[in-house]
Amino acid sequence: MFKSFIAAATIGTALIAAPAIAGSSSAGSHAAQSSKIHYADLNLATPQGQEQLERRIDVAARKVCKLDEHRTGTRLPSRQRKACYVKARKSARSQMASLISDTRRGG
Repeated sequence: MFKSFIAAATIGTALIAAPAIAGSSSAGSHAAQSSKIHYADLNLATPQGQEQLERRIDVAARKVCKLDEHRTGTRLPSRQRKACYVKARKSARSQMASLISDTRRGG
């Protein structure tokens, strides 16, 4: 089975969403952006697998929220981008906890 979840974000708001709702909403005139995070190759029952998924989540959240893109005149990300990143990571960690729980129960 193909295992992944979607990192979906709008400007100022971010969440990790199930594939069923990927790209189905937008905030105002800003279209939702998403990034798939694949984890089928990881053993989430091990700390190493969990750490690898955590790194993938970080990379996806940074990309979706454009945290590493610099604006003219400053190297600092905007407040909206920081908030997007924090919300995306928080939501992803919640989904990750569910995945790990399912894995431990044999799911």
